[in-house]
Order: sequence, then structure tokens, then C-alpha cells
Amino acid sequence: MSTHIIPLHQKMPEKIIRHSLNNTIKVIDELELKLNEKGYHFLRNQTMGRYHFNFYCPQLKIAIEIDGYAHEFLEIYNQDAPKKLFISSMGITVLRFTDHQILVDIDEVLRTLKNQIKSSTTVYAV
Repeated sequence: MSTHIIPLHQKMPEKIIRHSLNNTIKVIDELELKLNEKGYHFLRNQTMGRYHFNFYCPQLKIAIEIDGYAHEFLEIYNQDAPKKLFISSMGITVLRFTDHQILVDIDEVLRTLKNQIKSSTTVYAV
């Protein structure tokens, strides 16, 4: 029996990367449409300091991040650590969803957002 060593980070063909990026853009558009349909007021493509969010609501301090294929890599995950510290120090709650979650179960994504909005408005109402 032979042993095969599989490198942790394999170079991805450009075709696969482009497909992932194109689908992520479609997912962002889909989520924006659903947020607007539900009457949620989120700003798209917001930057805070050096960090970027797909959606952000300044009144509720809620950001939405859509994680595409790149977030499967440990290197990308680890790069998010300083961002998490910076954002939490500003009192912002970040909801992270995969592009797959949005495509497959947008209703659950919206329920999660609704619950976070309820808890955020309760905290700010006190």
C-alpha cells in the first residue's frame, strides 16, 4: 500500500476561482434583494478601518459577511482573527454565512438575522 501526501493548500485552477467569485457576487445580489424585500436597511460593501463587510447596518451595529470558497483555507481563516478583535472592540455583531447557506436556505439566514435584530434592539432600548 502506498501513501499519498496531499498538500494542504493546493493551487486552484483559475476556472474554479472565477466560478466561485461569480457565484459569490450572485449570492450577494440575492441577499440584498431579500433584505430589501423584508424592509431591512443594510448598506452594501461597507469598509471600517482596513476591513470590509458585504452588508452593514450602523443603527443596529450588525454586519453581514458572506464567506465564499476562499474562507475554506486555514490561511484566510487566520487572517480574519485581527478583524474579529477590531470589530468586537467597536461593539459590532458580525453574522457570517456561507454563499451555500444563502443559496440553499435563505429563509434560515433571514430568521437568524431577525433574531439578532430583535436582541440588538432590546439591548439598545434599555
